[in-house]
This record gives sequence, C-alpha cells and structure tokens, in this order.
Amino acid sequence: MLNIIFRNVLIISTMLTLSAFASAQTTYTKIGGITFGSDGSTASTIGGTTFINNSDGSSATAQKVGETTFINGSAGLTSTINTVGNTKFVNSSDGTSSTINKIGNTTFINSSTGSTTTIQKIGNTIFTNSND
Repeated sequence: MLNIIFRNVLIISTMLTLSAFASAQTTYTKIGGITFGSDGSTASTIGGTTFINNSDGSSATAQKVGETTFINGSAGLTSTINTVGNTKFVNSSDGTSSTINKIGNTTFINSSTGSTTTIQKIGNTIFTNSND
C-alpha cells in the first residue's frame, strides 16, 4: 500500500514539476528506503506518511485514508486521488484535475490543462516524459 501511495505522490509531483516544461525527462532510483530523482528530489516513507522534498525547495506529504490519498504541498496546493476501476482521478485545490491509467508497463496521465505525461519503470528506474 505504501508503494502505491509513493507512486501516486511521485506521479503528482512529476506532473507539477514537469508542467512548466514542453518536454522533459526525470528518472527516479530507489536506494534503501529513499527514492532519489535525477532532478534533485527525494522521497521517503515514515510510518503512514510519505515525505517528498523537491529540488526547488518545495515539499509535500501524502497519506492514504480509506480509498483516498491526500497530498499536501508546502506551497498550499492540496490534492486527492481516488480510484474507480482502473482509473485514478486526481483533483487539486487549484481547480485542475487529471486521470491516470496504466496499460502494460506504461502509466498515462492526462491533465485538464491539456498536458500528457507517460511513466515507465525499468528495473529500479522510473522514466517520465511530458508534452505540454
């Protein structure tokens, strides 16, 4: 369950980070209990809370309560993730929303802002690509 929360948090964090770029790629590698992003971000889980520190100094926490994951960012942005069938629905306090679907080894994220992100995991490395 923590792996699912962590993956959801990384997806949201990646979406927020990559939204400013037309095309970007970030890789994530897990060593022990800490995940390191090639962009300088880190994430670790303590108890039931995942802590994310981004390279720009912002941070976020994530907790799963029942079927809903709550993500609170240091910039005041909050998001929830709910799953219905094979689709995850992400709703943020800034009014944006996204859907997340996994097909095979690829995760597709479609945002209400028009951006699309794909995520693939190969071994311990996660590759993300975004097209704004």
